[in-house]
Amino acid sequence: MTTKTKEVEVRFNPVNKQQRGFLLSKADRLLFSGAFGAGKSVVLCAKALKLSTDYPGNFGLIARKVRATLPQTTLKTFFEQVCPPHLIADYNKTEGLVKLINGSSILFTGLDDPLKLGSLNLGFAGIDEAIETQEEEWKMLEGRLRLPNVPHQIFAATNPGPPSHYLYRMFFQEGRGEYYQASTLENPLLPQDYRDRMMEFEGIYRDRYVYGLWKGLEGLVYSNFNDKQCLIPRFEIPKAWLVDSGHDFGPSSSAALFYAENPGTGDFYGFAEYVPDGGQGIYADVQAFKSITEGYNVIKRVGGSHGEELTRQGYTAQGWHITEPKNTDRLYQIKKVQGLHTLNKVYIFNDLTNYVREKFSFAFKKDGNETTDLIVNEARFHCMAAERYLLSDFTPETIAKPGQQKAVSNH
Repeated sequence: MTTKTKEVEVRFNPVNKQQRGFLLSKADRLLFSGAFGAGKSVVLCAKALKLSTDYPGNFGLIARKVRATLPQTTLKTFFEQVCPPHLIADYNKTEGLVKLINGSSILFTGLDDPLKLGSLNLGFAGIDEAIETQEEEWKMLEGRLRLPNVPHQIFAATNPGPPSHYLYRMFFQEGRGEYYQASTLENPLLPQDYRDRMMEFEGIYRDRYVYGLWKGLEGLVYSNFNDKQCLIPRFEIPKAWLVDSGHDFGPSSSAALFYAENPGTGDFYGFAEYVPDGGQGIYADVQAFKSITEGYNVIKRVGGSHGEELTRQGYTAQGWHITEPKNTDRLYQIKKVQGLHTLNKVYIFNDLTNYVREKFSFAFKKDGNETTDLIVNEARFHCMAAERYLLSDFTPETIAKPGQQKAVSNH
C-alpha cells in the first residue's frame, strides 16, 4: 500500500498511530522515540520525502552523527523502503545528494563535518539516531532552517536514552516540540520470533529497547509501581473473575482500561486498553467495549470529571453506564493508585503498550528545585486518567500475611 502526498505516491504506509502522527505533524520540532524494530528510520525518511514532494523546490537534509554510517543504514532505508525510483531525477553518491523530479533535493550527510553544513539554507532537517548527538549540533541545524516559501521543521528519530540527555529535557520536560513514542510490540510487521527474543531482555535493556522508555525520570508519579513483579505476561482471564472499566473522555474519543479482579486475592489485573486514534464516536466506543468484555460480568464502569455528566449520559444511552468517581479530586485519585501500587495490588499485562509508556513517563513538573503537583503534558496521559478514575473508587485494606503486605478491595 502507499501513502499519497499532493501529487505523487510514496512507498511508506504507517503501521501505527505514532508513525502516522509523526508523519503528518506540522510542529516546528518533532521527536520519534522508539524501541528496536519500532520503525524509527523509515518514518524519518518518509517525513523527509513527504516534505520534499508536498513542496516542490524544497531542500532538506537527513543526518547521522557520522557520515560513514549512512550508506548501510538510513540511505538503505530511504531507497529500499520509502522512495520509489521514478521520483528520483539524480543521485550523487559522492555528495550524498538526492534530487527529485519536482526540483526538491535531500542531502544525506554527517554531523562530523560542520563546515560543510554551515552554508546551507534548509527547509527541513532530520536526524537519525539522535541519541548520539549533542545539543550544539541540534542548535546548529536549527540555525540553517531559512529556505524561503516552505515550512521549517526539524525532526529526529532515536532509541531512548538516559533522562539527562538534552532530547529528553527539550521534549519531555520543557515541552519544546511534539514527541511520539513506540515500542517493539507496536510494529505488527515484525516476525513473532523477533518479538519473542526482544521480550527476553531484562532491566534497562527491556525498558529502553523493547518498551521504548526513557527510564529513570525524576519526579515520576508512580515510582512505586513495581514493574519487576507487577508487569506480567498475558494469560487468559478466567470468566468467573469480575471486570471493571475506567474511562477518560477526550475531545474526539474515549480512552478506556479494563481490569479483572482476582476473587482469591483482591488483586487487579489490567488486561485490555482502548486508545483509538479518534473520531469513532460513542456508539463505536461502546461496541468496542462490549467486544473486549464479551463473556465477562462487568460490575463497575467509572470515568470522567464532575463536569462531564452529559458525556456519561451519552454512553448510558448506548448501553454502557459509566458513573462519576466517588471523589473527583485529582490528587486524591492519584494517591489512591499510589497506595494500591505500594501494596502490589495492580498487575498489568506487558503488551498494554500505551499504559506502559504512560506509566513510566507520568511525572510531576519542576519549578526550579521544587516539585509541583502539576503533571508534565497531562492531557496526553489518557490511560493514567482512566486508571485513577476507576481505582480510586476502591478502598484497599491491609491484611497481614506471612512475609508480605497484601490487601483486599471493598466496593
